[in-house]
Amino acid sequence: MKTGIHPESQKVAFVDRSANFVLIADSTANTKESYDHEGTTYPCIFIETSSVSHPFYTGEQKILKTGAVDKFYARQKKMEEMNKKKK
Repeated sequence: MKTGIHPESQKVAFVDRSANFVLIADSTANTKESYDHEGTTYPCIFIETSSVSHPFYTGEQKILKTGAVDKFYARQKKMEEMNKKKK
């Protein structure tokens, strides 16, 4: 590899505050924030979801019911009732 053309890599803390999870990884991302983890201060990037909090990995299903979702469930329930009456 040529010298001087690649960004500098450093240890960065990726912090998922919702799950109280910290992932330390090498990254070239520039960050202004820092985070203390196990007595060491790392540059930090705060993330919304991680493998600890994402529904795909946890198996938990989170559905926010909005108007469109409620209408969909109502149509689905109506179709199920119609299918039961046919039998």
